[in-house]
Amino acid sequence: MDTDVEDADRTVGLNLLAPIELCRQALPGMIERGRGHVVNISSTAGVGCWPGIATYCATKAGLTQFTAGLRADLKALPVGTTLVEVHIVPTEMGDELAAYGPTAAADRRMRRMGVLTHVDLEKLVQATVKAVAKDRRHLRRPRRASLIATISEAPRRSTEWIIAGVPPREE
Repeated sequence: MDTDVEDADRTVGLNLLAPIELCRQALPGMIERGRGHVVNISSTAGVGCWPGIATYCATKAGLTQFTAGLRADLKALPVGTTLVEVHIVPTEMGDELAAYGPTAAADRRMRRMGVLTHVDLEKLVQATVKAVAKDRRHLRRPRRASLIATISEAPRRSTEWIIAGVPPREE
């Protein structure tokens, strides 16, 4: 296990429970105003778990799934969602990941294979603003990670297709 119970609680609280609670508090006002957009920041770690960060990966997978459910709940309402799935942005957290050998080795291997690369924060911010303006459901960076995320997303998209005719909300 990659963490003690206090660290696990903190990670779950920050990465999963806080975004859920923020959405719960912000959405009524957005719906009442007739406009709004939720951006949730997830990770490529939400679609593929690496050694040393199991709890983090679980929270990001949960946030990805929550955002898909939120999108279904908001269907036919004037409030959009964008899920940002991003690989490592050079930050203090990235430095911490690099300090744990197996996690760093997984990152090096993925970069060597050309599957992933580190993401520039300024470019990520600009791309996120554009994704919201275009009402895109996903933004994945680096783009080359999209294939992995798309494959893991197939069950969610299949479910959306199956329940397409189901009313999204009870009035």
